[in-house]
Amino acid sequence: MTLNEIQPKAQDAVLGGQVAPPRGGFVLGGIEGVQRRLQSPAIAQKIAALREALHYGEHGLHLILQALQDESVKVQKSALLLLWRRPEAYIQQVIEQYSQFQLFDIVHTLQGHHNAIASLALSPNGRILYSAGADFSIKVWDLGTDGQRGKQLGTIHGHHNMVNSIALSNNGKLLVSGSRDKTIKLWDARSGKELITLTGHIGYVNSVALTPNGQILVTGSQDTTIKLWNLKTGKEIHTLRGHTSLVDSVALSPDGKAIASCSWDTSIKVWDLLSGKLRWEFIGHSARVLSFAISPDGKILVSGSLDTRIKVWSLQTGQAIRTLEGHWGWVKSLIISRDGKTLISSSYKEMRVWNLETGELLQVLNGHINLINAIALSPDGQLLVSGGEDSNIHIWRVP
Repeated sequence: MTLNEIQPKAQDAVLGGQVAPPRGGFVLGGIEGVQRRLQSPAIAQKIAALREALHYGEHGLHLILQALQDESVKVQKSALLLLWRRPEAYIQQVIEQYSQFQLFDIVHTLQGHHNAIASLALSPNGRILYSAGADFSIKVWDLGTDGQRGKQLGTIHGHHNMVNSIALSNNGKLLVSGSRDKTIKLWDARSGKELITLTGHIGYVNSVALTPNGQILVTGSQDTTIKLWNLKTGKEIHTLRGHTSLVDSVALSPDGKAIASCSWDTSIKVWDLLSGKLRWEFIGHSARVLSFAISPDGKILVSGSLDTRIKVWSLQTGQAIRTLEGHWGWVKSLIISRDGKTLISSSYKEMRVWNLETGELLQVLNGHINLINAIALSPDGQLLVSGGEDSNIHIWRVP
């Protein structure tokens, strides 16, 4: 540290003047003053000190890096924002290891549904949002380039009961919906025009998923079955049976060759898409399994349950890897970031952000006042959307 670094600067606040400081007082200027204020219990004082630390070279940067571990999330966020665009290689390395979701906050709230939000789908560019809910409708929103626009483009009507699940094709042209009216509908995602209605389930259609090539649709139902559909012909290809209670969610592996299903019978099953044969069965939750997600590399499956726990499973060995605990309500929705490093889970009033590789809790996001039913993440990981029983849709990103 050089002599220049420890000298008070023009921006420093200095206590005292020509006379000696009062008993118990101290000079607040210089790097020593910054250090003292960073030890203050006052959050505003800490944040102001971080800004001043930038004027003190490497020593000041070191203090800002230390603040990333501060007990206050506000202080952590302030430190990270100050370091975000620094050119130093060692700082960039620290930032890469630090989850961007620790900076996330609500930047906009969409209101238009008259009842609970059940499902969300984002376009490939992260700009167009589709939301479905208990008011029988699907709404279409333009989020703009930064998520702060939130203009409603239209409403898609056609179902006669709650829309439980929606899915968007990889090219963003086809929207699929499943409803409590026991039907599945295919829509032109851009115009909202209904293309075809599929019938065959004798219970609520709880979940829909599309293969990456958009040719096969997989649906899970209250009737305990999973159905595969040829979207070119609109015909049913196959019905998978094995669950003993309603199927709450279905998902496809990234290569589209495996189907995962979770049920109120507490089990998770993984099926071969082409043959319909059962590959794995995971049993470990003590209550209904409500949600899951598959990692982009197809090696990991994560499940969430009514038992408030999240379990991480290996799709290569069929074994449980770890259990994540912390939620105190149902784990209703799960999503894994495109790089496979981060897991986001939603439950009652909160979302939790986890390091998927270690199981470490990175952040808790609060903003809803009831159960959060659905979450969606933009492909670049810069925008998170959440919707729930409070009928609000929150848009989260770095402010």
